[in-house]
Amino acid sequence: MKNQTRAEIRYYLSPQKAPIVRKTLAHLMNRNIFPKPYNQTLYFNNSLHEVPFTYSIRARRYENRPLRTKFHLDPKEKWIFEFKTTKSVNGRFIRYKRRAEELPLKEILERVGRIRRLGETSIPHKLVPHSAASYTRSHFLENSRGIRVTVDEDLRFYQFNENLTGKMLDKSDHAVVELKIPPNRTSSELATELQHILHKEDAYQGLSKKATTFNLIADRLRDLGKAYEPPRHDTEIEAKISLDSDDEDVFHEIRKDISSGELDGFRLSPGYGDVMETGKLHQYVLTPQNDYVRVEPKTQSQFIQVRENLEIARDPYNLGNVIKRHEQVRPTRLNPTMMPSRVLQRKRKYFMVEKTHGRGEYAVVIDRTTHKGHELYQMEIDDVLNSPSFSTEARSISDVATIANYVVDEYSMTPTTLTKGEWLMSLPN
Repeated sequence: MKNQTRAEIRYYLSPQKAPIVRKTLAHLMNRNIFPKPYNQTLYFNNSLHEVPFTYSIRARRYENRPLRTKFHLDPKEKWIFEFKTTKSVNGRFIRYKRRAEELPLKEILERVGRIRRLGETSIPHKLVPHSAASYTRSHFLENSRGIRVTVDEDLRFYQFNENLTGKMLDKSDHAVVELKIPPNRTSSELATELQHILHKEDAYQGLSKKATTFNLIADRLRDLGKAYEPPRHDTEIEAKISLDSDDEDVFHEIRKDISSGELDGFRLSPGYGDVMETGKLHQYVLTPQNDYVRVEPKTQSQFIQVRENLEIARDPYNLGNVIKRHEQVRPTRLNPTMMPSRVLQRKRKYFMVEKTHGRGEYAVVIDRTTHKGHELYQMEIDDVLNSPSFSTEARSISDVATIANYVVDEYSMTPTTLTKGEWLMSLPN
C-alpha cells in the first residue's frame, strides 16, 4: 500500500480556457501521453452510503471514447482496481492507496462484494457499482517526486441502475484542474506560479467527481419526489453532537434503531428510504469584527447568509446543545477576494425521520468538514421552520432534543454547540 502525503487542490475552469492552461503547463512541466485519452471511473457504494467519507473504492480504465449515454458493462473486461483512504494527521492529510492492474471486472466485483468492514465502520450490505464518471485527462509532472497537475475535460457523470447497467446524469459545464503538491513543495516557486496561472484564468475551487455524482443523484431523487426537499424557511432548530472520525458507524446504527422502532414516537420517513450523501464548498470571510461569516455568490453580486439571534434553546433534557437561529440571505459588500477567507469542504450523509403520530419531519445528519489538513466530524438533528408560532417552535425543539437525547444516551456521545465559524477560528493561520 502506497503512503502519500500531499496537498490536493481542485479547481474548476472554463472549458474555453483549458487549452490555454494545458499549453502553459506544457512549457513548465513534463507531460505524460496516454494512447487512450478517456478515463472511465466506477465508484462503489450502496443505497445506504455505507462507505465512510474517507474511503474511495474505484475501478478505472482508459478508452478511446467516453461511457455511452446508456451502457452495460462486460464483466470479462479488464479494469484497474484502486482502494484509497485518507487520514488527517497533525494538520496534514495522509493518503494510503492500493492499486491492482488489469483485473477482470468480475473479480473486482467479487472482491468489493466481500468487504464487510472499512476501518471501524461495518458494511452489512453489499457494495456495488453506484456511480461513474468519464473524462479526458492531460497529465503533467514536475518529476517523479515533485508536483503533479491533471487537466480533465469533457466530464460526464453517470448513475448505475442494476446488473452493470448505467445511464448518464449530466455533462459538466467546466474543466477540472487538480494540483497535487508534496509538503516540501508547497512554498516552491512552481507551486506559486501554478496558482497564479489558475487565478489569472479565473479558476475557482471545486468538488471531486465522486461528490459531484452524489450531488446529481440526490438532485435526481428530489426531482422524482424520492428525496426530501427543504421547504422555504427562516428559522433553524439544530442539535449538535460531537463525533470522532472513527465513529461513523454510529450513524448507520441509529438509522437501524429507528427502523426497528427503538426510538419511541419516531420512524423513518416512508417516502425517503435512501440515505443521501452530498458534498459542498462553503466560503467563509473574516469580518472586521473578527468572526467568520459564510458568503454565498448569487449571479453577479455577493450575498451573505445571515444567522441572527443565535441562542441555546431550553430543551426538556437539559442537553444544552439545541441551537435556535434565524436565517436570512442579504446583499453584502464583503468581497472575499479582498478579505481573509477560508474555504470549507463539507460532506454530509442524512436520512429523514418523522413523528409516528402528529406532524414533524427531521434530518439526522453526519458530516465531515475539512479545511486544508484539518477535519471536524459532527452529528446534527435538524429542523427548518418558516415564521413559526411559539407552539410550533416549542414542538420542534422538543422533538429535536428527544432524538438527540436518544443518540447521546444510547451511544455515550457528547453534546456540543461548536459552529463551523468557531471551528475555523480555532485553526492555525
